[in-house]
Amino acid sequence: MIRLLRSDTKRLWARRMTRYFPLVLVGMFVAGVVIAYVVITNNDTPVDFVNDIAGGPSANQLLGPIADLLPVMAFVIGASYIGADLKSGMVEQILTWEPRRWRLVYSRAVAGSASIALIAMALAVIFIGLLFALTLAVDGTTGGITGELWRNAAVLVLRTGVASGLFCAFGIAVTLVVNSSVGSITGFVIYWFIVESFLVSSFLPKIAAWLPVTNAGSFASGSPVQRIEGSVF
Repeated sequence: MIRLLRSDTKRLWARRMTRYFPLVLVGMFVAGVVIAYVVITNNDTPVDFVNDIAGGPSANQLLGPIADLLPVMAFVIGASYIGADLKSGMVEQILTWEPRRWRLVYSRAVAGSASIALIAMALAVIFIGLLFALTLAVDGTTGGITGELWRNAAVLVLRTGVASGLFCAFGIAVTLVVNSSVGSITGFVIYWFIVESFLVSSFLPKIAAWLPVTNAGSFASGSPVQRIEGSVF
């Protein structure tokens, strides 16, 4: 089993999707920080790292939008990872090889989830570091930073890894059921943008508390899911 995990981990890291997707996100982080730097310096707006960026000592605003974005990244990479097996016919070989069937499936799921969890945690650390650097670059204040805030930040990083690892496994499972990585990724992205981000939040807000990406983002950021009482609408 250890050899299988090692082999599947190497296969995952060798894929361009696994390497380029996180790099694109890092580029987006850097671009966002540069834009924020320009806006803040032009408006001469003071920045308080603890209160304005971290949302207080609890740090529940520190990850911002990436709390939702990283699980989506994990789903896409997981779907693409197992989709390569579908394209090559390897999945059919796995499912017809009875003695090792579940061992091979578990190996891919565990290797993928663990690897993506590490990548997501690294991205979260980079994002927090860039926000801290932004505060220093604009002569903002870092006063009020305590050990409690950094401990909370570390917990958020771990939560992001767990959520992303689970979504990677989710992407693998959905792709196996759909039998198409393109179909599962396209369907998931459409669901995320149109159904969960627009339709449900606009017209069925009470249901939003039960949806996967909403819960993943809330879990990663350490914020409770907003539950709306009353009718479905």
